[in-house]
Amino acid sequence: MTDQPADQPLDWANEPVMSPVDAVMWRGNADRRLRATISMLEIWDRMPDWDRLVAAHEWGSRMAPRFRQRVVDSPFGTGTPTWAVDPDFDLDYHLRRLRLAGDGSYAELMKTCAQLAMTPLDPARPPWEGYLVEGLPDGRTAYFLKAHHAMTDGLGAIIGLAQLHSRTREPSPSKPQPPAPAPDLVTGLDVVRRQVGEEVRRLPARLDAATGVARSLVHPREALRKTLRYGRSVPRVAGLAGPPGSPLLAQRSLSWRFSAFDVAFTDLRAAAKAARASINDAYLAGLVGGFRIYHEKLGSPLTSMPVAIPISVRTAADTAGGNRIAVGRLAAPVAMEDPFERVLTIREQVRQARHEPAVDLFNTLGPTLAWLPAGVLAQFGGTTAMNDLQASNVPGIPFDVFVAGAKVERMYPFGPLPGCAVMATMITHGPTACLGINADAAAVTEPDLFAESLVAGFTEVLSLAPGAGPITQVG
Repeated sequence: MTDQPADQPLDWANEPVMSPVDAVMWRGNADRRLRATISMLEIWDRMPDWDRLVAAHEWGSRMAPRFRQRVVDSPFGTGTPTWAVDPDFDLDYHLRRLRLAGDGSYAELMKTCAQLAMTPLDPARPPWEGYLVEGLPDGRTAYFLKAHHAMTDGLGAIIGLAQLHSRTREPSPSKPQPPAPAPDLVTGLDVVRRQVGEEVRRLPARLDAATGVARSLVHPREALRKTLRYGRSVPRVAGLAGPPGSPLLAQRSLSWRFSAFDVAFTDLRAAAKAARASINDAYLAGLVGGFRIYHEKLGSPLTSMPVAIPISVRTAADTAGGNRIAVGRLAAPVAMEDPFERVLTIREQVRQARHEPAVDLFNTLGPTLAWLPAGVLAQFGGTTAMNDLQASNVPGIPFDVFVAGAKVERMYPFGPLPGCAVMATMITHGPTACLGINADAAAVTEPDLFAESLVAGFTEVLSLAPGAGPITQVG
């Protein structure tokens, strides 16, 4: 916050128009299987002061006006929508509190959060909801934040939360106090006029691109080589070329199941270093090992399986909100029992995925896909349904943070299930790597066994670091 100008909103998620990729995610709501709700579960060390918590959200919605903005689409449901400050913004709708039912355990918390995440966001309001969850053991509370993926990707979310959380338990009277943004009176016809104007302004650039293609024909062999290389890459990036999915995980439903795990970050880093790989490589190897053990215990061993990973294409010039990601595809070596060999194999696959000529295919096609009606876009969901696992790893907040007097002890991220069997997301919070798992209930039919298998898979990888502690399931 030291570089934050006095009484000015954050430079976060301030684009007035959705990017094409964000628009595609937004319209995915037309298919209930593709709802792009992202969630963050924080565990707090104590009960926060409710009035301070309400005031913190009101302040946060002024610091990051995206939380006051709704989506205004064209009457045709095509093109890129506009973000507009909701004239009827009501914080009492978005911020809620509840007490855990049942035994008040962390297992009950996971069940409750999954139920909240599965409930659709109101498209007529700013697409987020926050819940203070009371009744945890030892006087702790939880905070569950759900939002539409069109607002931001995982890295953008952490950038925003790091600036909206406090560094101290005590109130900070000197913090910036920007005024509430004025409502935007934007209609669907206004969106259409803006879209038409943008298309007209893009014509010169498209003519330049066409001219560039024509110039490339001066060197036809080089042009053909690049075209063929890109063409061979497209099926791999699109998920059309790769190993078949697991028959054991083939079923899909509308039901999500959450679970969470803690891994000592220093142990995971030491294991990665021992294998001369990245933390992300070790993390993926732990997940893949868990899938191997799960399949073996159910008598259905696998050789490999399709895995998708996000690849950040965010640059210093990009604003912190929105989505700046590409997709990488792996043929995960499930049958590989040796954790060292598994980490190295995944390392090489990730390197290859990052250097695919068509790695940014989704962003390249985005401007075209954004013009397709939601019903047509839903047909593209089959490319994500081919994945047994989608996994992401986002750096967390590297310092202690507080909300309304409560310290944030853990942050567990949960991604959506865009047709895949399992979505795994990891955030490093202080000394702990916090792993959030969202599994389709029809695909993972033995959730307790799956959790045990994930613990065993990570234990294999952590064995590369002598003295590493165990991975533990939350609850």
